[in-house]
This record gives sequence, structure tokens and C-alpha cells, in this order.
Amino acid sequence: MEILKDKNNGNYIKDINPYEKYEKYEKIDNDIISFYMQYNHLKNIYRQGWLKVRIGLEHKEKCESVAEHSFSMSLLAITIIEKYKLSYDVLKCIKMCIIHELGEVYVGDYTPYDNITKEEKHNQEEQAIKKILKSLDFDNDFFELWKEFEKRETKEAKFVKNLDELEFILQAAAYGLDTSCFKKCISNITDEYCKKILNSLIELTKNNKKPKVIG
Repeated sequence: MEILKDKNNGNYIKDINPYEKYEKYEKIDNDIISFYMQYNHLKNIYRQGWLKVRIGLEHKEKCESVAEHSFSMSLLAITIIEKYKLSYDVLKCIKMCIIHELGEVYVGDYTPYDNITKEEKHNQEEQAIKKILKSLDFDNDFFELWKEFEKRETKEAKFVKNLDELEFILQAAAYGLDTSCFKKCISNITDEYCKKILNSLIELTKNNKKPKVIG
């Protein structure tokens, strides 16, 4: 499978944004189709940190997409909330899990090793989300939920951020890596239930191979 680069941001991708295949030739007159064709690109965007830093381009066939990451977070939210009967708004958590990476349709997936500040990344993603949501012709809470996630002030936003870190480490385990190497992510996990899962995961993977870059 050929690996492509996104002309807008240089990300490694599986295919071009499907929205570009239609906007060049005819106007999409249905807002749901327009929105879908844009966010569908998240299925094409590899999680760049895995390819560029930790597992390498030679493993592109097994590398997850941004959409797969968001799906996994959503299912984690449901299972943890239901198992431990937590008092979170489960629908809000699921929506945050899905929406939190929406800006990457146009901005791309930055890694911690890219030369960009948190403020710059936030501003770029905010503009990208506004661009995508202009497609929808009905009132919705998508942008407000994205902002809530970014601010990390509500209990749901804090929980979903923990899930973001935990899903990354779970994916590392799925790749067969020693999860104890991901010290920064580990230190960011503060939720007691996520920490319980994390501790079991570290024990489970302690004899696995180490990632190419530890940190």
C-alpha cells in the first residue's frame, strides 16, 4: 500500500480527503453529506506519532487512524462509566471523544515532537473545527463540547482527557510494546479507575519490546 502525504499539512495519510473529490466538481447541497465527507478523512489520517516516532513507516499497514483512536476512546468511556457506575454524563463523554480530534481533518495530527506551541495548535484546530461545522445548517453543541474538552474544567472533560492518554497506552500494548516506557502519558493519568487499568496494563506488558523512542 502506497503511503501518501496530505498536501495541506504534510501528514501521512491513506487517501486524500474525500470532500476534495466532490467540491471540485459540484456543490454538495446536503449538509449531512458535506459534513460526512469532511470528517470521513479522519479514517485516512494515520496517528502520526506511531509512524514518525515509535513504530516506523514500515508498519503502516497496522497503524491506527485518528478515527480509530476516537472510536476506541468512545467505547472506553461507555465501558468504564457503566462498569463503575460513575456519575458522568455518558452522552457528553462519548460526544467529546468523537469531536475532540475533529480539527485534525484540516490541521492534521501533531506529535509532541513537532515544533508548535499548545496555543498555536489550539488556535489552528479551533479554526479548522469552525470551518467544518459551517457545513451544518442546524443548531448543535459540537463546538461548545470541543471547547469544554480543551479547557479541562468539567468532570467530563477531565475524564475524557484521561481516556485520551489511556487509549494511547492501550494501543501501545496492542502493538506489543512495553507500556511502562510511556512515562509522560502515565503521569497525566489521574483518574482512579483509569489508573487501575493502567497499572494492570503495565504489569501485563512488562516483558514486551520497547518503543523506538521512550518518553
